[in-house]
Amino acid sequence: MVSFKNKLPLGLFALCAVSIVGMKDTGVFINEHVQRTYSGNEIEFSIGEKVEILENKGSEYYVQKGKAKVTIPQEKILLTEVNVPTYQIVKASPILDDNGKIIRSLFIDEYAVGISVDTTTAKIKCNDGTIGNVSRSALKKVADKRNNVTEVQVKNNTVARSDNGKKLNLNKNQTVNVVDFDNGLFIIEDKGISYSVDGKDLNILSGLKVEKPVAVKVDEKALLSADEKEIQEVIKYKEVKEFKKVAAPDSSTAAKVISSAENKLGSTYVYGDTGKEGYDCSGLVYSIYCNELGISLPRSSASQSTFGKQVSKSDLQEGDLVFFNTTGNGVSHVGIYVGDGKFIHASSGQGKVMTSSLTEGYYQDRFVNATRVL
Repeated sequence: MVSFKNKLPLGLFALCAVSIVGMKDTGVFINEHVQRTYSGNEIEFSIGEKVEILENKGSEYYVQKGKAKVTIPQEKILLTEVNVPTYQIVKASPILDDNGKIIRSLFIDEYAVGISVDTTTAKIKCNDGTIGNVSRSALKKVADKRNNVTEVQVKNNTVARSDNGKKLNLNKNQTVNVVDFDNGLFIIEDKGISYSVDGKDLNILSGLKVEKPVAVKVDEKALLSADEKEIQEVIKYKEVKEFKKVAAPDSSTAAKVISSAENKLGSTYVYGDTGKEGYDCSGLVYSIYCNELGISLPRSSASQSTFGKQVSKSDLQEGDLVFFNTTGNGVSHVGIYVGDGKFIHASSGQGKVMTSSLTEGYYQDRFVNATRVL
């Protein structure tokens, strides 16, 4: 159990609902989770894994792992720490509404959390829920981070134990304050002492594991036969593409596509996004072609790969779309061809919009097809 400094009275934990832009909360996975991205990558989260929480999105948390940012159902995570500045009132002072009217007087040694701060004034939320503005000279910052308390009901009569062997009897339907999850046990606090309790004795969903697919035996001869048929179909498909010439794309529209794609280089990869916080691979394409240029096309890379006119790899022009099989299950990634054998794409692996080459081994081996929509 991590011990946080400047730990404040329990009643003040209710203030932690205040969200401070740009600051990250912390949580711990109490259930396994696997998040599949549009590009086909699977991001795995194990029980007990700590995670940074960027935003609370209703029933989901928006979290970051490495360079990837994904949404996770809230029941998979126990929120353990919130980043929010906490202040102690050190000088009796009025708290004012936005029109300058006095709401009430603040008392010395009262605590509050910060909502926003400028050079002379801070907007705070008090323990009784009062929100208003106060002079910064009346405040003393005592903490940047706060333990988060989750109230959970006891499911079965049980005994919780502290690290030094102290016991705490818990009764069915009793409410306890859960503050952490460590080595498969929930950590609760009572009168300043931390105790461990098994999740099976609490009304909280935990310990669930993701079912992994079971390996099945296959008929290798039948599989080989199927592969040979697929190879022949691919060869046939490629021959058709090579013989069927497609009109060149509109050069002025293609230039707009390239300019827009280059302006987005370095943007963050965000699963499921089309530009609000970042882009996933098909979201980048959708944002430029559909949202900016008004060219109607599907949202997913698999659907986009069948839209427009098929072009051969040797006939690629600026503004064409190039598609890849990165998962072994068909088209799962898309990029925008920008000429000289290069394409711009939102890479989940690198966590950003970047330029890659079609001759790179990884993409050369996984290239599937290309389309022209301009």
